[in-house]
Parts: sequence; C-alpha cells; structure tokens
Amino acid sequence: MAYKPAFSISPKLSNFLNDISVTREKILTLKILPQREIKLRKNARLRMIHSSTAIEGNLLGLRDIEAVLGGQVVTNIRDRDRVEVVNYEKVMKAIDGMTERNNGGDWEKDILKIHRLMTTGLLPSGKSGHYRAGPVFVIQRLTGKVMYKGPAAPRVPKLMKNLCSWLENEQTMELSPVITAAIAHHQFVTIHPFADGNGRTARALATLVLYRRGFDIKKMFTLDDYYNRDRQAYYRAIRQARIDKNLTSWLEYFSRGLLLELQQVLEKVEHFNRELKTSQEPVYLSKRQREILDFAAMNGKIFRSDAVDIITVSPKTAYRELEFLRQSGLLKRKGKGPSTHYMLS
Repeated sequence: MAYKPAFSISPKLSNFLNDISVTREKILTLKILPQREIKLRKNARLRMIHSSTAIEGNLLGLRDIEAVLGGQVVTNIRDRDRVEVVNYEKVMKAIDGMTERNNGGDWEKDILKIHRLMTTGLLPSGKSGHYRAGPVFVIQRLTGKVMYKGPAAPRVPKLMKNLCSWLENEQTMELSPVITAAIAHHQFVTIHPFADGNGRTARALATLVLYRRGFDIKKMFTLDDYYNRDRQAYYRAIRQARIDKNLTSWLEYFSRGLLLELQQVLEKVEHFNRELKTSQEPVYLSKRQREILDFAAMNGKIFRSDAVDIITVSPKTAYRELEFLRQSGLLKRKGKGPSTHYMLS
C-alpha cells in the first residue's frame, strides 16, 4: 500500500509557512561580506552536528567539536563522541554532493549511505547502512521505559520503499519543501529502519530534503538546535502525531522551529548587511571560491591539492583561485614549499 500521510494545512501552519517564505526571501535578498556568510554557514554546521549528536547523548561542546573537526587532538573525551561528530561531518559533506546532482538522486540509496557514514565505527559492518533484522525499541534513558516499538523487521524494506516513492512522486513535489521535510522526518522515525542511529539519520534526511528542494538558504541555518533546546517537546511532538494518526500538529511544531531559526539568521544577516555599507571588501565570489573558503573554514586550512580535489581543476587554476582570495584579504598564506597552505584571514 502506498504511503499517504494524513495532515491538513491549519491556519497556524499556513501562517508559519507564509512567515518562513517572507523571512527566507529577506535573508536571500540582503548582501553580506563573503567571510560573514562563511562564518554563518560554519556556525550552522557546527551547531547542527553538536545538537543532533547531543540529543543522542554526545557530551562534546561546540569548541571541542570545532577542534576535533579541525584535526586537533582533544584529550579527555569519549572515543564514541569523537567518532560521532567526525561521522556527522562526513554525512553533511555527502549531503552537499547529493544536493548538487542534476537527476535528484536515489532516495533509498542516499538514505542507506547517510546511515552507513553516520554509524561507521559505531555499529558492526553488517548493521551500518543495512536495515535491521530484528526488533527496535525507543527507551527512556532515565526510567528504562519503552516509549516506542518500531514495526516488525520484515516490514521495514517495503515501508522504506513506500516512503522513498512518496518523496519522488509529482504530488509531493507540489508540496512546500518544509512540509515534505517534516513528513519525511516523522515517517522515518516511525519506521525506525535501523538498529541504531535512527534519530541522527532522520534529522539529516530532513536537511537533505530541504537542500534538494532548493530550500538550503545558503546553508546558514539548522533545525537541530530547536530540537535540542527542549528535547521533551521534540519527543512529545513526534508521539502526539502518532496518537492523532495525523501529522498536522507535528508540521506546526516543525514549521515553528524553522521560522524561529530563520528569524535568528535574519537578525545576523541584517547586522552584517549594515556593516557592508562601510566596507570596501569584495562581495561577490564564484562558486569555486566559496567552496574553497568553506573548506578552509571547516578544516582550519587548505592546501593547493585540496583545492584541486574540491573544485576539480588543474593545480595552476587552483593556485590562481587561492591567490585571488589571498589578494582579496579573505585568505592568508602560511608555510613554504610543499607545506604551503592557506587559512582564513
């Protein structure tokens, strides 16, 4: 039986969607300095990784996560926590690639890849990127109480194929990307298709849906902070929709969170836009140059060989792009010879 989510566009949901659209357009219209945009994008990525893993018990703070992803040695942390954040960053890089595909991609294949990347080193190879073979339960950590039992394992492949078919059909494409992402998130955690890592994968899937549907907003936002600020409200919203057998309340919860996040982004963008009026620095960068700066921001530095791989050009062209960014005051050059690399100014 095909998946047909039950929901309605309530007045509250309609208002949220309208406000989201207005706020999104304001963010995209305002011009800010490239380094400010990169800073917002990096901050959103770090907050996403922090909050989504924290929901599942990860103890690393934002500074520790930034250090780990920058290749620094961080002592006195659990190895599992380190692996989780490194894996999540790999997932987000994969999602960036999935988003850029012209053909839209294979939803089921992409979901399996996301889970495999998310759980490598955390689950046995036979479970990482593979649907579960047995039962799965959601347990309340403090009490040990079973809060939810997933569908029987033999049903999982069909349920997932139905969800992926729904994501691909023409009627779904006519929905707001916000609604589609919210429904995908909820149905995924309802199926709970994997032995572990379902929550992180569901939140990453919602991000992929938004990005793939053109709702990435320069990747300057994350919903995961909203979930993490009040985890009980997050879990209640998921449960309530199951009780109602209707997703309207969940869609309202999800949309409210996205609106709150975008309003915070808009405040920052408006501040940086005012700063722009007194600056003489360049504003417009090519896609290649933005990718180079993003890599430098997330990894702390970039070598010419990195730029060659990232933007798929010759070493000479990569050098020219790096030097342009250096001369524009966006990068600074460090080291000599083979050790020469670039860092954000």
